[in-house]
Amino acid sequence: MHAQRLATAILALLCIALAGVAVVELAGSGATTQEPSGAGAPASSKVETPATPSAGFSLPALGNFAGVGQRPLFSPDRRPAARSADNSGAWSSFTLAGIIITPQSREALVSHGKPPTIAHVAEGQTIEGWTVSAIYPDRVVFSDRLSEHELRLIDKGAPPPPSPASQAQRRGF
Repeated sequence: MHAQRLATAILALLCIALAGVAVVELAGSGATTQEPSGAGAPASSKVETPATPSAGFSLPALGNFAGVGQRPLFSPDRRPAARSADNSGAWSSFTLAGIIITPQSREALVSHGKPPTIAHVAEGQTIEGWTVSAIYPDRVVFSDRLSEHELRLIDKGAPPPPSPASQAQRRGF
């Protein structure tokens, strides 16, 4: 029991000492300084003036940072994306052939290239420099580093009504 009281007293003294150090540090870093006065001047004649920041430091001009805004922020290498003529042409060759949505995945059938080929893609995959950002029931969103485009499913219209001859064949006449 005596050891526990001794430990409590030591910890209390340590807390008081640390609080005193904190008060001294905070009081020493105040924003005012005292001007030196002559030896014969009374203590009440000391004038307190606000501390000035170091004259050697100044912020660089804002124009020095113009290059920062020109580089892509979320690109790992921070280099501007290279734009090529065939990348812009790739977008115009895309045709949405179909969309498959299941509880487990979203996929699209995209016809692209010359000669046209069908690609089976899921969200996050890339075709000719364009990434499939999102697949919806009626459209697919493609994006590259600089832009985003929607490719809508072409409505081929309702199927033509069955002819009377085909209905008769189904009935077995």
